[in-house]
Amino acid sequence: MKIYLNVKQAGSRKNYIAKEEIILEVVPNTLRELIEQVITQNVKDFNDNLKKEKLVEYLTDKEIQEKAELGKIAFGNMYNDTKQNLSKALQNAFVSFEDGIYKVFINDNETEKLDTPIGLRDGDILTFIKFIMLSGRLW
Repeated sequence: MKIYLNVKQAGSRKNYIAKEEIILEVVPNTLRELIEQVITQNVKDFNDNLKKEKLVEYLTDKEIQEKAELGKIAFGNMYNDTKQNLSKALQNAFVSFEDGIYKVFINDNETEKLDTPIGLRDGDILTFIKFIMLSGRLW
């Protein structure tokens, strides 16, 4: 199944949201199963990138142009070289959802419970919105 994930480009000074394609191996029935598949894929991709070694880092002209449009030209170095634990990542994702740290929208409809059937279809658009606490003084 192919779905799309709305992603705010990291480091971008512009309000630029791109749709990234995600291929799910199994059609998830609940939000819990969907989050599990997305987290599993992300942890696998992260851990696989740790193994890749680049002899000489360079950017092509096309990559430079794309990064310039986003507002930041960089090599995309990863400073965290610790392999991530899948079970801890899943536990954190579920607890964070239940605590209201982030919301999940499927085609602009909020999904509020982890174990509610979601009826995901091919081509649906998935959006994760993370809430952050702002710090500062109150006057």
